[in-house]
Amino acid sequence: NKAFKFRVYPTPEQEKVLSQQFGASRFVYNYFLRQRIDYYAAHRGTKKQGLNYYDTAKMLTELKRQPEYEWMNESNSQALQVALRNLDTGYRNFFENRAEFPKFKSKRSKQSFQVPQHFRLDMKAGRLSIPKLAPLKIVLHRPIEGEMKSVTVSRSPSGRYFASILCEVEIKPQPKRTGKEIGIDLGLKSFVVTSEGE
Repeated sequence: NKAFKFRVYPTPEQEKVLSQQFGASRFVYNYFLRQRIDYYAAHRGTKKQGLNYYDTAKMLTELKRQPEYEWMNESNSQALQVALRNLDTGYRNFFENRAEFPKFKSKRSKQSFQVPQHFRLDMKAGRLSIPKLAPLKIVLHRPIEGEMKSVTVSRSPSGRYFASILCEVEIKPQPKRTGKEIGIDLGLKSFVVTSEGE
């Protein structure tokens, strides 16, 4: 997988829609992080002491049916599912000692949401189309390689917008230049010492 990051320039109206999507994705992540923490505290030591992605996905569907959370139906449902998957990945990384425990997301930090499908990039017109949003102006400063798999739209704390397009790229192995082998030692006194004494 290889990501290609580009600047996007939303209109003021599009900024409002993006802000709503950022907020919905952040809310879902934080809401279900709290649900998972509380569930573990209440069920610790039992047969089922934690929630998984499928539990939270079912809970999200039920949550969106409640009148006070109907506003979430205006957001891209795929992006909300991705927020749940990201939370689940954070949990698995923590329990497998690859990362710290998931933290609550703040609206003052970088905002983002991911669209895993149903997006389209018009290379000639410089427009990125994602569900529930008019086509965004995107500056394509380099060609895209491979097959597009997903797009992540983000806003930096300084207010700049970006689209990161994840592509599946075929990597062709490089041919061997020579038949020689060499060993390399990285050290403190000498940065690199080769087995040939250089």
